Amino acid sequence: MNTKDVDLLRRSDLFRFLPDEHFEKIRPLLQEERHDFGDLIVKQGDPASAFYILISGRARVVKSGANNGEEIVLATLRPGDSFGEAALTEGGTRTATVRCSTSVEVLRLDRAEFLALTETAPEFKEYMQVTRRARTLQSFLYEFSNFGRLPTPALREVIEKLERVQFRKGNLIIKEGDSAGPMYILEKGRARAFTQNNGAQVNLAFYRDGDFFGELSILNGSPRAASVEAYSDCDLLALDPDAVRSLKQSYPEFGKLLEERLAQYKAKTEARIPLDFTEELVPAETLAHNKVALDGKFAVKEKEGAEAPFADDEGHFRKKKRRIRKFEHITQIDEMDCGAASLGMICR
Repeated sequence: MNTKDVDLLRRSDLFRFLPDEHFEKIRPLLQEERHDFGDLIVKQGDPASAFYILISGRARVVKSGANNGEEIVLATLRPGDSFGEAALTEGGTRTATVRCSTSVEVLRLDRAEFLALTETAPEFKEYMQVTRRARTLQSFLYEFSNFGRLPTPALREVIEKLERVQFRKGNLIIKEGDSAGPMYILEKGRARAFTQNNGAQVNLAFYRDGDFFGELSILNGSPRAASVEAYSDCDLLALDPDAVRSLKQSYPEFGKLLEERLAQYKAKTEARIPLDFTEELVPAETLAHNKVALDGKFAVKEKEGAEAPFADDEGHFRKKKRRIRKFEHITQIDEMDCGAASLGMICR
C-alpha cells in the first residue's frame, strides 16, 4: 500500500474519524485485490464476509428487482468509497451486487480478521457501530440540511452531541414562554410553529425533514418565542444549549450557519399553510367536499328556470340572456393553488 492509498483511506468516510493509533493496527489487515471490467466484487445473496474500499476505477451498486429480477442501479462507486460495513459487525448476506464498470483496485478487510482484532481491542467494534451511525446521520444532514456541509471536525462533534428524541402527534415539542432548551433537527415527520395573538393561534412556520428550530432562544438568551407542535409523529435530533454555544465558539462555520438562519426570521408574521400540511390542518369534511372525481361522470342537477340550450330546433343560436351554468366555488389553499382550484371548479 503506497502513500497515495493511505491518504485516500484517511479521507474516506469510514477511516477519517479513526484515531491514528487504531488506524495503524487495522492497516496491515487490508488486502489488495484487482478486478476487471464486468467482474462482480460481491453478489447479492452471498454471505457478507468482508468490507471493501475502492482505491481506483469505478463500480456500480445494483440490486435485482423483487418481481421481474431486473437490475436497479443504486449508486456509482469511485475511489475512496466503501461498502460492506455491516459485514464486519453483523454478517448476514449481501443486499446488493457490486459490479466493476472499469478495471478496479480494492482493499478488503475480512470479517474473521476484524473480529479477531476486536478480541484484543474491543474499541474497534464500538467504533464501527458509531461510525455507521455517524455515516447515516451525515447522509441525512447532507441531503436535507446545510449541517452536512460543515467541515469534518465540526460535523463529527455535532453528530457526537446529537441525541434522538421522539414526540407523538399533537404533543408540544417547544412551549412558548419556556426557558431556552435544546435546538432540534427534524429527522422525520412534520411540525408547525405558532404563537398566541389575542387568544387565537397564528402560524409562524411549518417544518419538514431536515429543518431545524429552537436555536433563537439559545443564541439570544431569551424565553421561547413560539410553540412548536408535532403535526405527525416526529423523530428529532436534539442539541442541548451548552453544545450549541460550544460549537458556535469553536467553529465559525457553525456560527455562520446559525446567523444566516436568524436573519431569515420574521417574528409574528403569519405563515401560509403548505399544501402537504392540508390533510392535518383542513377538516376532513372540507377535503371531501373539495375532492375532484376525475374518473366518474358528474351529475348536473336540473334547477328551476334552467337556461334553454344554445340553439333552437332549427339550429339557430339563441341570444345569451344570463349565465348558462354556475360553477361551484372551491377555495384556494394558498397562492400556489389557483390552477388546481380552477381545474376543480371546471371539472365539477
